[in-house]
Amino acid sequence: MEARGKHLKSLIMFGSCVYNPVKARDLDLLIIVDRILNALEKHDLEIEVAKALRTIHSRMPVDVIVFDEDSFKENSEPGGLASGLAAGYRVIHDELGLEDLVTGLYEKLAQSEILVQKNRRKINLSALAKAKLRLLGTRLRKSLEAET
Repeated sequence: MEARGKHLKSLIMFGSCVYNPVKARDLDLLIIVDRILNALEKHDLEIEVAKALRTIHSRMPVDVIVFDEDSFKENSEPGGLASGLAAGYRVIHDELGLEDLVTGLYEKLAQSEILVQKNRRKINLSALAKAKLRLLGTRLRKSLEAET
């Protein structure tokens, strides 16, 4: 990224490689950089990163999505591409405060009814978001209790 004049803001693994790694058939990566000039540059970055990763690990296909900060925030609305983070994600690098952004996404998803179709089954992202918020609330309460 640096060689292309881009500053890496966040790197996230998501999809089946996180929520079901034993059955995962590919590696899904979401990369957030400081800026993207246009759709062609976005496409070129995605192809370049995917090719580089395939040379390291050729047995597993790699899907790469590159956003700049504004595009990521736009796609973090219910129904946007980043809604899929509700199914599971792992932060590898973060300079944006992704946990807060994803918690905001969970809150929006929990108030809507978003279903996605994946391999002939429906995934209720709204129900997943509600479960994640309950889990976050439990962890927060335990953390606060430990501090006192």
